[in-house]
Amino acid sequence: MPENGTGRPVVVGVTRSGSSRPALVWAAKEARLRHLPLEILHSQEWPPGMLRRAASDRPAELWATQFRAAGQAVLDEALREESARFPGLRAGTRLAEGRPAQVLREAADHASMLVVGTRPAGFDQLLSPGGVGPALVGHLPCPLALVRHPEAGAGAGVQEGTGPVVVGIDGSPGAARAARFAFEEAALRGADLLAVEVLPRSDTAVEGVVEEGSAEISEALAGQGERFPEVKVRHEVLSGRPAIVLTRAATGAQCLVVGSRGRGGFRGMLLGSTGRTLVHSARCPLVVVPADE
Repeated sequence: MPENGTGRPVVVGVTRSGSSRPALVWAAKEARLRHLPLEILHSQEWPPGMLRRAASDRPAELWATQFRAAGQAVLDEALREESARFPGLRAGTRLAEGRPAQVLREAADHASMLVVGTRPAGFDQLLSPGGVGPALVGHLPCPLALVRHPEAGAGAGVQEGTGPVVVGIDGSPGAARAARFAFEEAALRGADLLAVEVLPRSDTAVEGVVEEGSAEISEALAGQGERFPEVKVRHEVLSGRPAIVLTRAATGAQCLVVGSRGRGGFRGMLLGSTGRTLVHSARCPLVVVPADE
């Protein structure tokens, strides 16, 4: 059976607009599956020049009180929704002040996982909170889950599929960490596991390269089958651009798991132009696992 780790909470950032709701739902389910508490976090960035406390200025003091109350209302509504959705869920809220990116980085220090939302393809920024998701990749001590928001008026969206958990492998220590997380996630969800290594098209023509890719997958998965014998595993060595190939491989998946550090690979990919492709094109939750969690 999967371990629930340190008992640290799953932390999810929520926004006033409600556009982070899919991330909230996914985080609540993850907390329930892992028997961990859920912390719902809302960060308020004060307008420039606005005093947080203004005892001598009654209008400003009233505005500050209302500003905080509006933030707490966002949290209270989110807590009510998820408590009703998952009875017995251990959940709490936290209203923070400061730049969202900094607040989320600090929250990750006590989290087992940090969850934020993303916009669908065609948008430039992330939603939850303050569009800071890409800035967090590769800079957190815990896994980061990016959960896509559905297109307005479209039938498809962020809803996780019923397919396997998919993990990207590149032969690095970061990929090994991602594989361990993916195995555990598959066991928790009662899903199969699909391990994918993506090679440049030119490499696939070289004799032995595909076999080497298969060996790297086997090495990354070594020992996990004994820990999670209930998980059915298959692997594929594919060719092409990593972001595009992984997006296709994860169609209908429950989530896509990658490491944040690779051999010139997934870390650079996620922080570069192809990373934007993966973040915005993946139709399932994307989980980025740090190599040194």
